Amino acid sequence: MQGHKVCGVFHHNNMSRVKLIVLHFIVLFLVAQGRLLAWGNTWMGTALEQIVNSARGRVGTVRYTAAMQVANAGYDSDIYFGTLANPVPDYTFATGPDIHLFLPLKKKIVFDIFESPRYVFYLDTKREKALNNTFAGQVHFVFDRFYVQAGAGLINAKRKLSTELNINVRLEENTLNGLILCQVSKGASLALQYRRSAYNYENQTPEIADIGQNLNRTESYIDFIAYLQKHARTRFYLVGEYGSFMFAEAVSSFKNSRSYSAFGGVDFLPPPGGYEGETSGIRGSINIGYKRLNIIDPQNKDYSGLSGNADVSLGIIKFTALHIFAFKGPQFSAHSGRTYYFLTSYGAGLIRSLARNVLFTYDFMYSRNTYPAAGLADGVSSDEFAYRYTVHSLSLNFRLRKDLQLSLLTTLSRRNSQLALRPISGRSFIGFSLTYGYPSGGFSIPAGPILG
Repeated sequence: MQGHKVCGVFHHNNMSRVKLIVLHFIVLFLVAQGRLLAWGNTWMGTALEQIVNSARGRVGTVRYTAAMQVANAGYDSDIYFGTLANPVPDYTFATGPDIHLFLPLKKKIVFDIFESPRYVFYLDTKREKALNNTFAGQVHFVFDRFYVQAGAGLINAKRKLSTELNINVRLEENTLNGLILCQVSKGASLALQYRRSAYNYENQTPEIADIGQNLNRTESYIDFIAYLQKHARTRFYLVGEYGSFMFAEAVSSFKNSRSYSAFGGVDFLPPPGGYEGETSGIRGSINIGYKRLNIIDPQNKDYSGLSGNADVSLGIIKFTALHIFAFKGPQFSAHSGRTYYFLTSYGAGLIRSLARNVLFTYDFMYSRNTYPAAGLADGVSSDEFAYRYTVHSLSLNFRLRKDLQLSLLTTLSRRNSQLALRPISGRSFIGFSLTYGYPSGGFSIPAGPILG
């Protein structure tokens, strides 16, 4: 695929769209009626205040957080995890900084920019070396009872595609997003959210599948969200969502579709406490509901049913927490001739504080991909798995200083497949991650749940 920019450099048309959306909301801010208060009276304004005030560094009016990371450095027994006929072992690591800048203007407008370049190294598999980048920029307007957020992002990165194909594929993702929230009472608020993402994949493995031809698309979502928060650390919500999916290549236009979703959930906000807080209380989120994926081409099978995801940790005894996670829903297929597959993934684990600055985690995950029966020449029905995974993950985390963390990592995985060259394959990884500084979470505020 031609025309990729390297590491965080916006295409000209992307910059134009960013300028237009920022200008639009600046005009909205200037003409809006009503008095502006410091950080407003919305829960999002309060959350923004906490994020800005917790930034570790300051230069004039600019506040920032920054970190340098060496991630997943170690030995991988099969970097393609059974996708190729023979295992491909290698030594690998990824390294680079995270930088998050905040510029508050009289606590009424806040600009924030996140930048994270990454160099990915492989010792023997030269073609997998990559220079990646994630960029995001947002502007926040803090009114008394209203909160407005608008932004754009660009990801240009080579990464694992999915559980369907365990290969590294370069993705360029351009995103525009916006949100308006109204605080109707102290504990209740309403929000309207929009997100548009364009996905473009570079086809580097034509012998396996033409990823770009099969997956290049534009996704758009509109969400209507009602929030209810009566407790400082628990927020409930109800969401109605409309989605649109348009594929770039004519040969894949049979995948064009719309989605309709209704779901509810709860966010458990984290208590303070660093490593000690990791094993106390409850944190994470759960959302579950009904989703209908309507394939516009009548020859392809629609999906309707339960969808959702959850990731929650719960303190069960002193210094020990139970970790539970799950995902269920349709995902677009990277194979030609297939519309989507159905992903079911769930697991559980333990988080144990061994000492004040030492944390142990263990997770077990089971994952299964299936395809709808209609339109498949190979006879794999929706009642038969196409891919099945089991994964054991262990980590031992040391906080050496407030700004220095070392993690020792081990992963043991197994895959069964009816479609891959190797029906049964295994993968193991052993290595470490090292973080110096204070990494940012990227986008400042998760504006609301979106099920893809």
